[in-house]
Amino acid sequence: MSFVQSNYFAPNPATTRGQPVRLSTDPTGTWFVYASGRSIVIRNLQDPTQSREYTGHTQPTSVATFSPSGYYVASGDTAGNVRIWDSINDEHILKSEFRPISGRINDIAWDMDSQRVMAVGDGKEKFGHVFAYDSGNSLGTVEGHSKAINACSMRQQRPFRAVTCSDDGTCVFYHGAPYKFHSTLKDHSGFVMDAKYSPSNEYFVTAGADKKLFLYDGKTGALVRQVAADTGAPHTGSIYAVAWSPDSKFIVTSSGDCTCKFWDVAQDKLVGTVQISATSAPEHQQVGNLWAGSHIISLSLSGDINVLQMGQEQPVKAITGHQKAITAAALTPSGTLYTGSYDGKLCTWDFAGHAQAVEGPKSEAKPEDMAASSDAVALGFISDSVRFAQASKITGTSAGLSAAPISLAIDQSGTTVVAALANGELAIVTRTSVTKVPVKGEARAVAITGSTVAVGFADHSVHMYALQNSTLAATGVSMAANTREITRLAFTPNGQFLAAGDAGGRIVVAKAGTGETVTARWVAHTARIYGLAWAPDNQHAASSALDGHVIVWDLANPLRKTLIKHAHHGGASTVSFIDSQTLASTGADGAVKVWSLTQ
Repeated sequence: MSFVQSNYFAPNPATTRGQPVRLSTDPTGTWFVYASGRSIVIRNLQDPTQSREYTGHTQPTSVATFSPSGYYVASGDTAGNVRIWDSINDEHILKSEFRPISGRINDIAWDMDSQRVMAVGDGKEKFGHVFAYDSGNSLGTVEGHSKAINACSMRQQRPFRAVTCSDDGTCVFYHGAPYKFHSTLKDHSGFVMDAKYSPSNEYFVTAGADKKLFLYDGKTGALVRQVAADTGAPHTGSIYAVAWSPDSKFIVTSSGDCTCKFWDVAQDKLVGTVQISATSAPEHQQVGNLWAGSHIISLSLSGDINVLQMGQEQPVKAITGHQKAITAAALTPSGTLYTGSYDGKLCTWDFAGHAQAVEGPKSEAKPEDMAASSDAVALGFISDSVRFAQASKITGTSAGLSAAPISLAIDQSGTTVVAALANGELAIVTRTSVTKVPVKGEARAVAITGSTVAVGFADHSVHMYALQNSTLAATGVSMAANTREITRLAFTPNGQFLAAGDAGGRIVVAKAGTGETVTARWVAHTARIYGLAWAPDNQHAASSALDGHVIVWDLANPLRKTLIKHAHHGGASTVSFIDSQTLASTGADGAVKVWSLTQ
């Protein structure tokens, strides 16, 4: 069996409150790039469902920038590493790697020739450096700041110039090349968050926490004016990002006051305001933006990418998704995938790549597991509760549990949930009641088919029970071929076989009616099993594990397997069969990936 990745539903940009986020576009205005977790995501502006990823970093990434040629991307991480790699080919071959500073890279800029790179951030000995993209040779110094540098911009025209801005409340203007300190700009009265040269290179603009914009001459660095100083409706929060229109006539700003504003540079006035949300909740603060061709986007602290248009007072649309590791997922029979991430965000996916936030009371708690039956979904949270969802809406919440539910199974009617709790207890949960079920041992995983419930224990045994009126009766059937704590269970669709995955990466398949072992040879994983799923044909199974791999197994030929190596950076958390030839997986990278399988 062979496989190909047919779809990649990308995570949204990673954000931190009070810190601007950099978005960059290629020269054609077709793609934009950003950092998310330990990955760099390249996404199509016209159709955001089209995405690619780069996974070469071993530390959390912080910024990525296209070269003016469009052939390379320079990306930085929190350890101060800058990797320059090919953006055209799917392999994303590494060109060079350097460590210009010892701390987080906050921004990266290229010169007009795609030869010189300026990287700035929060270092210990220095806050930035200018170097050759291929050899790393020093091509200038970044100095004049006493605190972390938030942004940098290089003039794309001779004579070469550059500007940086910092938490010390100043901007520094440089002459090049090689780039050297020329002057300090002290017009802001607070943190300076962003600085950008106009596409015409005639001006550059700076934005800060003092809610002000200043316009400077791009060649001399001389102050031209404060932008729209007499406007009656300035931002009421810090301005985190600024972007120029392609014709250099307008700028758009994104602010912590949950708005974006458009400014006419020539007429020096405000020409439009976009209210991102009716509420001023922190999640709607705007921390990054981009203007490429006819595409204008602004980034919310929640990770939502808002598509803007001049003249519109509200976003045209919002592109949602996960920012953190996906820890739980469930596929409904109708083909809707529910996912939940570490930060408590819940989404549904339609496999065309469109995500929708689940409506209802928000939870800041991590979802531990999900289970789906008919169109009802049970969601187990680390906050010791089970919620119920249907049609992308939270429809109910259970009574409090004695501990967090770590494994869930839901019956065919979608009304009764069997939950294994973190304290080893077993409970039967409905929308109105919670019933503790006494069992011998510490329950760790559950699965259900019809009225038969399988429970996996910490002593690496699995026992079968009959579900009867909110009670479980032991049937006497058990299996004990695993050698480590049971972490995942899954019945075949016809209920004849049960797969049990354990903390050592071993998967054992047994007959559900007798407990007789069918195979114990599914041992290719090297770490804890996180996910198990059977295909509709009852012959193939898929597993996901902490080692990041997804493996497709063949029950008829236990030694035959299809290894999807490093399917998810940092671990593969869940796996689901959409049909016998299509597989969906999620992982610590916050992404949903769809795999097409062929015999």
